[in-house]
Amino acid sequence: MEIRELKSDAEIRDAFPLMVSLRDRLRSETFLGEVRRQQIEGYRLYGGFEDGRLVALAGARRSHTLSRGEHLFVDDLVTIEGERGRGLGATMLHWLADRAAAEGIPRMYLDSRPTAKGFYEKQGFQFLTSIPCFVQLPSS
Repeated sequence: MEIRELKSDAEIRDAFPLMVSLRDRLRSETFLGEVRRQQIEGYRLYGGFEDGRLVALAGARRSHTLSRGEHLFVDDLVTIEGERGRGLGATMLHWLADRAAAEGIPRMYLDSRPTAKGFYEKQGFQFLTSIPCFVQLPSS
């Protein structure tokens, strides 16, 4: 699998059908703008290609927090339906880890759905006790 950053508007728009399979709140008409907005804060969208076809996506950003220190945060990881179980997601994670290590980043974090826990454990991730949560704020 060839992995590269998706940079052009066309490349990012072409990634929408795969990303929406992971993030169903997204809308095609706002997707490019949302990616561009995140890029201002360091987000990068990477595509995994086989024979020119997009088969995997990862969105990640370098971050530093008081609780975690310097780290790479993987916001998004998805493989095209019908190609799952072939190791494409694992390949993408290892590629991200290699790039992070080359940049001196010591750790990689992500939030996992319960259904993906086994996959991430197989990749060497350790699960912490923190549980992401949110509250919907009233609109002004």
